[in-house]
Amino acid sequence: MTPLQELLNQRDTTDPSELMQQLREGLSHTPAASGPGSANHQLLLAYFKLNERACEVSFASAFKRYPDTALALLALCAQHQLTALGTLMHSVMQGQAKPDGTFQRALKAQATEKANHPGLVAALQGFASAAFATPGHEAEIELSLAWSALEDCLLDEVALHGAHIDFSWGPTERKKRQEAQAVQSALADKPAAQMLQDFLTDAAPYVMAQPSEWDMEHEGAPADIIQIPVQHVALNDPLTQAQVTHLAAYPAALQLLAVYRQTPGVALFCTDPDDHWTAGFLFLPPAQWEDAGAEMVDWLTSVDFQDDPESLPAWVRSAIAFGKIPGDASYWMLPLEGPLAGHVLLSNDDVSAQTSRYPNFDHFVATLRVAPQTILGNGGYVSYPSAGGGHQLYPVSYGCATPGRY
Repeated sequence: MTPLQELLNQRDTTDPSELMQQLREGLSHTPAASGPGSANHQLLLAYFKLNERACEVSFASAFKRYPDTALALLALCAQHQLTALGTLMHSVMQGQAKPDGTFQRALKAQATEKANHPGLVAALQGFASAAFATPGHEAEIELSLAWSALEDCLLDEVALHGAHIDFSWGPTERKKRQEAQAVQSALADKPAAQMLQDFLTDAAPYVMAQPSEWDMEHEGAPADIIQIPVQHVALNDPLTQAQVTHLAAYPAALQLLAVYRQTPGVALFCTDPDDHWTAGFLFLPPAQWEDAGAEMVDWLTSVDFQDDPESLPAWVRSAIAFGKIPGDASYWMLPLEGPLAGHVLLSNDDVSAQTSRYPNFDHFVATLRVAPQTILGNGGYVSYPSAGGGHQLYPVSYGCATPGRY
């Protein structure tokens, strides 16, 4: 199986835009190297240019700058019977945008449903006044909402020549795989419970951080990676016997139980050891699990499942909300039962999608140890002010003065 075929095998579980981003990173710049897939290879390269322009400026501008590519995509719409999208694209290409009103009708229906929430209705009306100011504005929104269908068609075309198109894993995926291997090696070397304990004995720990790509590209922030001293603080709030008995009854909870027996709560990556809300990650003390779980469920039923709160799966209500990134409304959770029992999820992102971030609790702890930036980066809530206070710095790695800390 080629790397491209391996990538395409993820289509059932991965958004088309994510797959297209990996394609962009790993696709060679020489279509001829793809043999029978060279035409599709060339179309992909052209598409990436058009899509970049559409993201940075507008679809109208992208179609105007790359008319041949726009026509090729229009033909693809016709081939795959994306009639509404093709009609909309054609109108924009002709300079006479004709949105079909799909998005406007959906927004009006939502406003009608929320008529007893005047604040929300006012917000929707404010958004609508800008979104529907001109047919061109409305068409841009409709195109952005329908664009993933076109990307799906492109992926269908790519799949026809998956064995031939010249593609290798790009830097993002290579880094992800290297981190996964580091996690496996760390788990083979020592138990997760010991890895969490090791944070507490790290000498002179620090986080390496830098400005966001946006700040570097648009605000002139320096790309320098800055070392920021941090501390780790044990919270020492032991499990009760009732909690131990409860967790021990669930095979899915045994890894969490083993870790919490040794470290029952810890504030990691704190800039102020006396203020645990400066932490980069909190393993909540067991005494806070119940309140955290209630808050998690309340948020989910008020937002993600607001139309039918009773449809929130029962396994969510019994899950352990064990962790939190200060500032984020989400909780890191471990279901005790159900289809994702034993996995680790980020509540507000993963519950409604019924997907998980990590296959088990030990894997989560090991990732936090060897590649914490992948966890601390979720939601963009963990940051540190730059020396001048002009921008925020985001974690890219962790280190300490302790030799051979892994």
